[in-house]
Amino acid sequence: MIAIRTPSALSELIAAQERAGFGFRNPLYRAILAGEIGGVWDIMPRARIPREAFWQQCPSVIVLSDDAGISKGPADFPDAARPFQWAASVMLHAAGGVVAHYRAAASAARIMRRVLIIETRTAHEIHWEAMALQETERRTKTGAPALPVLIVRVPDHLPAHPTIPDTQAEGARAHG
Repeated sequence: MIAIRTPSALSELIAAQERAGFGFRNPLYRAILAGEIGGVWDIMPRARIPREAFWQQCPSVIVLSDDAGISKGPADFPDAARPFQWAASVMLHAAGGVVAHYRAAASAARIMRRVLIIETRTAHEIHWEAMALQETERRTKTGAPALPVLIVRVPDHLPAHPTIPDTQAEGARAHG
C-alpha cells in the first residue's frame, strides 16, 4: 500500500516512476498534489484494504494490483468484494499502463468520488469481470445506483498482458 501524504514525497514518487518508465499512474498522484482527490490506496495481493480507505469523504481511488506476477486473481485479495460495493465506478485494466487511462480515472474520481481500479493480467480479467457483474446485478436487484464499469483490455490480435512470458495467460482469450 502506498501511504505517501507529503507533497515532497509525492513529487519524489512521481519523478521516480517517470525515471523507471512507470509514470502511467502519475495522473493520480498529481491529482492528490492538486488537492483534487484525497487518496490513492495501492493494494498488493494478500494485503487488506485499510478501513480508512472506505471512510474517506473526499474523492478517492483504490487500486488492486493484480498484474505484478505474484497474484492468482481475486482469490488473492481478502477484501476483493468490498471495494466493488464501495465504488461508484470501476476500471478493469487488463492491459499495459497508459497515462490517458489514469487521467480518466483521476477525472472519474473527481466526478464520482469513489473509483476502483483493478490492474490485472489477461488471464485474470474474466474473474474480475464476473465480480463486477455480480455487484452490478446486486445493485439492480436492490435499486442501488448503477455501477459503471470500464474494461480496458488488450486487442485480441495482440499478446496477452503482461507481455512477459506468462504461462497463466495461455488460452485466456477464450472468453472474449
